[in-house]
Amino acid sequence: MAIVKMKKFHLLVLDSNREKLLRELQLFRNVQFDDVRSIENFEDESMARFKRPDIDDKVAEIEDKISQCSSIIDLVSKYTPTVSTFRGLIDGLPNYTFEQMEEEVGKFDFEKEYNDIKALGDELSKIESSISKKRSLMDELKPISQLDVSFDEMSNLSRFVSFVGTIPNKVYSKFSEDISKVEGVYLERLGIFKDDIYVFMIYDKRVEQDLNEVLRDSNLNKIKLEGDLLPKDKIELLKEEIGTLDSRKREIINVLSEKNESLDYFKLKYEYLGNLRVRELAKKEFMVTSSVCVISGYCPDFDVDRLEKTVSNISGSEFVMEFEDVDKDSEDVPIMLKNNKLVKAFENVTSTYALPKYNEIDPTPLYAPIYALFFGMMSADFGYGVILLLVTTLGLRICNFTPSMRQNVKFFQLIGVSTMLWGFLYGSYFGKSIPGVWQLFDMSTQFMNILIMSIAMGGIHLFYGLGIKAYMLARDGRYADMFFDVIAWYISLISIISLLLSLANVLPSSFKAVSTYGMYAGLLLLLIGGGRGSEGGIFKKFAAGMYNIYGISGYVGDFVSYSRLMALGMAGGYISFSVNMIAGMLWGSGIIGIIGAIIVLVIFHLFNLFLSCLGAYVHSLRLIYVEFFGKFYEGGGKGFKVFRNKAKFINLDREFED
Repeated sequence: MAIVKMKKFHLLVLDSNREKLLRELQLFRNVQFDDVRSIENFEDESMARFKRPDIDDKVAEIEDKISQCSSIIDLVSKYTPTVSTFRGLIDGLPNYTFEQMEEEVGKFDFEKEYNDIKALGDELSKIESSISKKRSLMDELKPISQLDVSFDEMSNLSRFVSFVGTIPNKVYSKFSEDISKVEGVYLERLGIFKDDIYVFMIYDKRVEQDLNEVLRDSNLNKIKLEGDLLPKDKIELLKEEIGTLDSRKREIINVLSEKNESLDYFKLKYEYLGNLRVRELAKKEFMVTSSVCVISGYCPDFDVDRLEKTVSNISGSEFVMEFEDVDKDSEDVPIMLKNNKLVKAFENVTSTYALPKYNEIDPTPLYAPIYALFFGMMSADFGYGVILLLVTTLGLRICNFTPSMRQNVKFFQLIGVSTMLWGFLYGSYFGKSIPGVWQLFDMSTQFMNILIMSIAMGGIHLFYGLGIKAYMLARDGRYADMFFDVIAWYISLISIISLLLSLANVLPSSFKAVSTYGMYAGLLLLLIGGGRGSEGGIFKKFAAGMYNIYGISGYVGDFVSYSRLMALGMAGGYISFSVNMIAGMLWGSGIIGIIGAIIVLVIFHLFNLFLSCLGAYVHSLRLIYVEFFGKFYEGGGKGFKVFRNKAKFINLDREFED
């Protein structure tokens, strides 16, 4: 249960075996390539024959096909029947091994399938565009549907000018009044659409100059249409054309809705091409000549023999491979975590914050039981824990989750056990205590005891974090740092706590003198330790030491932070109690009251379960990330990237990932 030890490998193989080798390494999976120039100066004149493989055209071709797959998937997914959410959870994504994926994609003619479906999609787009344009034209024609002259007839007049236009409603009255003052002009109001009034106008060309002055101030917008049909006849024709297009549209959609098999194929092809792309991009790290290929990268120590065997199966004896230990302080070493099934469920908590550096330790097994403990203490209801445990266990049994989703469900399964445990200790069963059943604390009367326990658990948690820091410093031979940065804090904090407890008569008064001397000694050590690494004169060292002592205020805040363990647990308990009280008031109101009480109990207890889990999840993270990690953990490691594309539509080699 730790950070997996890595090996750096250097490989020289025949370039003719490169493609076969890369395919086998994708099956192998546990390899991450590194720039081969990190081991050799290829700028040297003697290495001039070596160059980067030319991959641009191949990558562009693959990405083009990926784009084609995406467009088909998006198109067909709109019209294929969707399964219910529950059914989708149970069925999940289809499971394939890498070999099965390769075999299935070879059974279809990609170009034919793509061209056939694309043609349907293009036709559908044209139909929808045409329908949209025809509907827009209908909207323009409806306000002038009573017009008894066609647009062609209007344009063929010799002595007169006629047109249809729109006038903003707010200026129509003034426009009509101004037009009435010009002789030889006929204006007819046809209809209104939105904020515009449609008008028909005809006038003698001889008055055009006088009329233009009126038109300039009117915001008149002439409608430019043509055709020998009357507007009402044109509308009927457009309706018929739209009906014909709608009929063809439904036919195409029906065809697309039956393309389930093609949809599955393009999803599989998408995944296959994604892995081909990863394979091609990996070549950017290689150097090649016409005959040989030089490769470098990382491999987990436990898989070294399997990697060498994989290369041997392709290249026979015609390869040279070397392994070397990596620099433990290098920030380039990729990080892989390896934990048992129980601890692995908490790895997402670590990666959300930051993966450890290679010279750190994996904090996951160190905080996993504490996180579960804190979460359970803040959600703290036996009934809620039972629901979490049953739902997650059932989900793991019947649902085909993705590996990441499966890990998250296992996380909440373990959290459910902790919630049950604390619910039992608090005697809370859906917010109600059961007479005669043992309980350690009564939240309604012993909240001070729970608060003291929370602060005490916080102190243990903080000291635990400091202890881990001491181990890491001792491991690296930094004994002086361990003394001043950990032991000095132990002495100071324990002495201050003992002094406060003795002053409060919790500890015997004999502890007072010892605690006082211990506190002074601890503060002196903090003063010396804080200034030991500072550059400059005595004043700067003293200031740095005083700032180090000021860090005690941070520990005070840390201790207070753990009061949330009590506060959130009690908040959820009181909400549950209130829900039960409301339901109890309804219960005595006949059959309707009983039904109402059941509805209140189910809905609001589920809602409280959600709120309790959300609050416990976030605040447990806070206690781990800030109070715990802040004592010893820096993080910043780069995750190991397996030689695969991240699957989107399938579970690829799920048995390997699980």
